[in-house]
Amino acid sequence: MRQARLRSVAILVLIVALFGVFAHQGVMAEDTVEDLKKQLLEMQKNMNKLTTRIDQLEKKKADTKQVTRVEESVKSIQKSPSILNPSIGLAIDATFAHQDKTGGNFSLRAAELGIAAEIDPYARAYAFVTGSDEGVELEEAAMITTSLPYNLTGTGGKFFADFGRLAKFHQHELPFVNFPISLERMVGGESVAIGVQWNYLFPTPFFLSFTAGGYNKIGEENERLDNAENRSMSRFTYLSRLHSFVDLTETMNLEMGATLSYTPRVDFADGAGNGDRSLSGIDMTFRHRPLIAGFYEGMTVAGEFFANSERFEEVGRQISYGGYGYAQVELNPEILGRWDLGLLLDSAPDLENPAGKTTSLSSYISWWPSEFNRLRLQYTYGWDDVGENAAEVGNQIYVQWTTVIGSHTHGFRDRQ
Repeated sequence: MRQARLRSVAILVLIVALFGVFAHQGVMAEDTVEDLKKQLLEMQKNMNKLTTRIDQLEKKKADTKQVTRVEESVKSIQKSPSILNPSIGLAIDATFAHQDKTGGNFSLRAAELGIAAEIDPYARAYAFVTGSDEGVELEEAAMITTSLPYNLTGTGGKFFADFGRLAKFHQHELPFVNFPISLERMVGGESVAIGVQWNYLFPTPFFLSFTAGGYNKIGEENERLDNAENRSMSRFTYLSRLHSFVDLTETMNLEMGATLSYTPRVDFADGAGNGDRSLSGIDMTFRHRPLIAGFYEGMTVAGEFFANSERFEEVGRQISYGGYGYAQVELNPEILGRWDLGLLLDSAPDLENPAGKTTSLSSYISWWPSEFNRLRLQYTYGWDDVGENAAEVGNQIYVQWTTVIGSHTHGFRDRQ
């Protein structure tokens, strides 16, 4: 572009000069015309050399700017070398519990160290190491792709399988003190799994995703299978989940999900045969956040319903149903911090004898002096005809104190 402009200017100057000569001398002789042609050719050669030199200088100038930017980047890294380190955070969760049947106890439930960082433009990784009264455990350590085509995301390692809603929460990030008993019995508490899963985000005007995965097993407390054992393909656990989020109005939204996990073969404890197991769940969360209210104010109503179909050695196939529901109001008076008030109803069946159930009703209040500090008081009353745990019967009082330092987040699932 620059060369074309320079040539146009040169030709225009030459034409003006020629017209001046003609006006002054009249018609030129033939030998004079030949001389002018030679001069024009010489001027074109000089012009070409000039434009070439200009291009060289432009390129050199651009290279100098690039070098300057690189040097500035290096200097900034030298000044703040920590930007190359992963983000690190620590969550501490301590409780006091008192039950009518068992008495009281202080407990350090978790000191959870979280580490996360981008690996390269194609993947990131994270890990959570948890220490408690029972020892130290690697809770999660996984890699996630970030640049796959067609809205695909892959996850591999040890992570929380995409089952339902609250099973993917760490215990300290629950909206109440403890996992619902229905979730513990049917899913196995946290949906910890070792394996791989893929997620596809549909190109729809609202959020809609599909997850498929294969794992050794799902559930922290699931003792039917052992992560350390090799197995045939029929002894892995397979999962599929459809998950959607829609805005109903400017202030209300609805989140829904349906999940199915299936284990084709579960060996009985004494080795005398085997069965299969399927666990399905439906979860729903309604949120209302008034536009005129302050930050964090609003209401949440949520719940999950589970259905377990499993063949046992002594009683054969049993189908059991259970679930929980809760309603929570969030207040933010600003001066006193943030407050959450809620009610939780839970119904948990005995999987081998579905007629037996454990039911509980809880009320709780949480106070957030800041986003990094939370105190919670919870009262629970339980009815039980299973006889599995005496602490689940009668009056129960819980006090919880949770704090976070550094960068500690669990992403999208943090929303309660």
